[in-house]
This record gives sequence, structure tokens and C-alpha cells, in this order.
Amino acid sequence: RALPELLALRTQGGAAMLEWSYLILVTTLVQAAILSAVLILLPLWIRRDALGKALHRLRFGLYFLALGLAFLFIEIAFIQRFVLFLGHPFYAVAVVLAGFLAFAGLGSAVAARWAAAVGRGSAVRAIALAVGVIAVLAATYLLALPSVFERLLAFSDAAKIAIALLLIAPLALFMGMPFPLGLGHVGARSETFIPWAWGINGCASVLSAILATLLAMHVGFSGVVMIAVVLYLVAPALLANRLTIRTMIPFRS
Repeated sequence: RALPELLALRTQGGAAMLEWSYLILVTTLVQAAILSAVLILLPLWIRRDALGKALHRLRFGLYFLALGLAFLFIEIAFIQRFVLFLGHPFYAVAVVLAGFLAFAGLGSAVAARWAAAVGRGSAVRAIALAVGVIAVLAATYLLALPSVFERLLAFSDAAKIAIALLLIAPLALFMGMPFPLGLGHVGARSETFIPWAWGINGCASVLSAILATLLAMHVGFSGVVMIAVVLYLVAPALLANRLTIRTMIPFRS
């Protein structure tokens, strides 16, 4: 809604009042989307004969797209949430990024053990349980973090950094599991798709950094987190083929 209003304002001689940061974000998102599409779809089209069977599983691509968007949506929303608590944007960026990367990496490392313990040999079941935990933790944090931060605001910087990492740890740990588990599931069925899983997930991560900011302007960062939760909850269904995708991409010579 904001973009048409801004463009209308421009045509009415109100260019000086335009919120150029919004237009810059939209332009950047469009550029990133075009480049991502070219970098993913063009190589796939060039190698369409070799990758035809892999691309028949469009749901695999949507799975890794959803993970890439959801992970960064939550990460960026948490950076915003922790700014006031840690007292400076630089602290928030450094602590939140480091926390998510470190504990998500740990989650990836223990993903196989998680699957063996709760998945009963099924990667999809293990992923579904992991995203269930992610959804519960994310919703709990949305409700509880403001009051927690208010009570702990007087602590020293070192103590608040430690507390921030402890709060991030359980959520990031489970957020690190769906990607390696999904990669193993897909690799067992279509090894040729593995490089594209990485590529799609990476491009989604680039797009999500911009898209999260735009969405936050309309629905707030809490809304961004809830969108991420929905993406996480949909992901296992995509991997298990419980969502029917009627339209497949034809690859013909």
C-alpha cells in the first residue's frame, strides 16, 4: 500500500516528501530477485537434460526457499528486539549474529542424533518435531522477551550479552536442524539437486534480509517472526509431498 502512495505523491509534485529509503529497499529487492532468478534458473536451463529429474521435485526447491527466508526473518527480527536490551545496534548485530550462527551450527552438528532419537529413522518426522519446537519458542519469546528485558535492563553489558546468548541458544539450536536433515533426505533421492538446494537457500537468505525490513514496515517485526514460523511449519509438508504441486516446470530440448 505504501509504494503506490509514494508514487502518487511523486506525480503530484511531492517528490521532496518521498520516503526514499522505502523506494531504495524495493529497488534493491527487485534487483536481488532478478539476479537470484538468473543465477538459479539460467544454469538449470542450460543443464536441463541432466537435471530434469531433480527439478521434477519442485517441492524440494520450495523447502529450501522457505528455510532460507524463515531463518533470516527470525534473525533480523531478533536483532531489532535486542537493540534496546543491549544498548547499541552494533552490540545487537554482533551478539545476535554470532549467537545464531554458533548455535545453529551446533544444531546442524547434532541433527543426525536428533533424527535418530526422535525421528525413528524418518528425517521428515525429525524436521517436523524440530520446527514444532521452533514455533513454540518463537511464540514464547514474542510474548515474554519485553518483560524479561525490562527486568534485566540494569545488568552490566557483559551480563546482558551472556543472557542474550543464553536466550538465543535453544531457538538457534533447533533452527540449525531442518537444513542438514532436509539435505540428507533430498540427497538420498536426487544427488543432482544438492548444489541447487544450497543455491536456492543462499539466494533466499539474501532476499530475506531486504524483505524482512519491508515486511516489518507493514506488519512489524512480530509479524515477521510469525511469517517465519508459518514458513517453518509448512516446510516439512513440502518435503513429505503432503502439499500437492500441480504445476511442474517442463524441461524439453
